[in-house]
Amino acid sequence: MSALTDVGEASSRNRQRLIDTLVKVLPLLVLLLFSHVGGQRAMGEIGWPVPWSVAVLIEVLTVASLAFSRTNPGAAAGTMAALCAAQLITGSAPGVSAFSVPFVVYACAKYGSPRVSRSCLALALLGAAALGVYFVLIDLTYASQYQEAGVTQETFWGLPVRTLGSAALTGGFAGAIAVVFWLAGHLAGRRRREIAAISERNQLLIRERDQEARLAADAERMRIAREMHDVISHSMSVMIAQADGGRYVLQQSPERAAQAFETISETGREALTEMRRMLGVLREGDGALQKRPAPGVQDLPQLVEDVTASGLQVQLHMLSESIPRLPEGVGLAAYRIVQEALTNTLKHGGPQARAEVWVAVAAESGPALMLEIRDTGHGAAVTSDGGGSGLLGMVERARLYGGTVQTRAHERGFDVLARFPLGGETTTAGAQMPAESTREGEAA
Repeated sequence: MSALTDVGEASSRNRQRLIDTLVKVLPLLVLLLFSHVGGQRAMGEIGWPVPWSVAVLIEVLTVASLAFSRTNPGAAAGTMAALCAAQLITGSAPGVSAFSVPFVVYACAKYGSPRVSRSCLALALLGAAALGVYFVLIDLTYASQYQEAGVTQETFWGLPVRTLGSAALTGGFAGAIAVVFWLAGHLAGRRRREIAAISERNQLLIRERDQEARLAADAERMRIAREMHDVISHSMSVMIAQADGGRYVLQQSPERAAQAFETISETGREALTEMRRMLGVLREGDGALQKRPAPGVQDLPQLVEDVTASGLQVQLHMLSESIPRLPEGVGLAAYRIVQEALTNTLKHGGPQARAEVWVAVAAESGPALMLEIRDTGHGAAVTSDGGGSGLLGMVERARLYGGTVQTRAHERGFDVLARFPLGGETTTAGAQMPAESTREGEAA
């Protein structure tokens, strides 16, 4: 990416130099050529005598400095100042190259840094003053001719008034031109910088928007991953338990075997429906696909019934009338936590395990939905394989809605306690998993 940016910047600079050469340099060079078609000017009247070709070369180089006035305004201004000084010293000024000075002043004010802009203006004003002095010297050089012709001139401080007026007019005009072009470039540069700042802010907003979109997509993928984990883990556990039970009772009780196979079929269909619903969320971003509502606390009786049919004895203690209407996210999180806890008991509790589920609203400092799932399985005797994420998924679900999850393994079984605050803005208080939790690998 950096290499592509460098190539793009180099191409832009080359294009700017080409445009400046065609628009500024080439017309001035043509004008310079026409100015010298009539013959050779006298060079070095008040300075060092120089060949005509050298004076023309200095003018050409002065005009050529405009080619990089936008890409390197400071260097262009410095080069032009040195060449203009050389013209004054050699007595070859003013020439066509004088027209290039306002252009470089404008470029420095628009494209250069504040230091370059102010330095260029100072050089231009100094050059205007030097041009005035240059004209004074020219008039003094030809003063003897006026005296020989018998022309008397009014003097001031020993200098002809006409000479002082001409010098002041020339230097003042040159300085005024430099100030006007500097102000125009300064205003254009300020507008250019404002536009660049707005463009940079827009690019920053676009990057922030894209980053937020990526974060939202990552969060949605994590949510769908948790949903798929819960659905597949629970459904597969039920189907495996029913298949194992059906194999043993197939010869002894065909009716119970048929019931087990029917439960496997229903569980598989429900899992497939849940998978289609979640994949529908991925395919349809505009919500056009109709999906059934997500499960909630009101679906816990059916969940307990399905788990009981799988061979695990489960008792549900819940007064549906006492539970207020919950946000969909809180209800789904509570349902998945109970589902995950029962699935872990079904997988790791052993054949003699039993489970109880309590669901209630506790009035503490603030109302809260309380979940408690206790089983009489192997508890602390279960060996963790380190490959599961069920308990971590419980904690993450609760944390999304300001809730907490606590798990505890003991000799008589395993306990899961969850709490969701109700009746106010949910906070993002971090849920903790106590150190005594030993079922890190309970969810495959």
